[in-house]
Amino acid sequence: MSHPLLKLALLLLVAHFGLTIWTLADPSMVSVTGRLQMPTMLLFSLLHASYMLGWRRALEFFEHTGVATGLIFGNYHYSDKLGYKLGHVPIVIPLIWFMMMYPSYIIANLIGNGRPDCEQGGIGRIIWLSLLGAVTITAWALAVDPVFSSLGFWVWQDSGSYFGVLLHNFGGWIMTTFTIFFVYRLWERHVGTQPIGTVTTMTGWMPPLIYGSQALSVFVRSNLGIIIFFAMGFPLLAAINQSWIAIITQVKK
Repeated sequence: MSHPLLKLALLLLVAHFGLTIWTLADPSMVSVTGRLQMPTMLLFSLLHASYMLGWRRALEFFEHTGVATGLIFGNYHYSDKLGYKLGHVPIVIPLIWFMMMYPSYIIANLIGNGRPDCEQGGIGRIIWLSLLGAVTITAWALAVDPVFSSLGFWVWQDSGSYFGVLLHNFGGWIMTTFTIFFVYRLWERHVGTQPIGTVTTMTGWMPPLIYGSQALSVFVRSNLGIIIFFAMGFPLLAAINQSWIAIITQVKK
């Protein structure tokens, strides 16, 4: 943990946990802590990805993220609370997507290979890893969409049955993120990664830890918190299980 990028990432991870504890201790501050957690997690993902993948691959990962239209996600529009826009889309939205996709990518690697970094393999394996990542991030979206809607970041024209969100919106999350992961993983198989330093167990588990911290921070919201705790908990448990199996297998060798 001697590299400056990892030190900064660890500091941001600790700060995120601190904000989560603050949220749990004083639920009335959730709107404040939530706004602080977003830039904290974004910077964490950028720094950690730069270390794990290399600057160029992290940039390419970011370039593969995008924003889908209402055709998939439903009829909604962004408010002015997210700042400047390019057309109808706030410029911060691709950053939020990257913030969410990178930890989900690492968790998918842990579930699929027991390690945070892994060979992409053949098309079938890439499809499987991409699907794992898509399901992991969609579990997170179960919290993001209703919470951000309640904060007024975006507005649904038609009210849905899931805390005001249309259910087919989550099908859009799966399809869109699966496509992004699939395209990126194909590219990564071709060019490889260029980690800046050694990838240790602690290094690899930093993104899942911040993912888990985000799940806990939603726990203060009645009804929604229980759903998110279990939805985001399943990918984490699967990652823990596969990592443990990989460690035991390595010890036996």
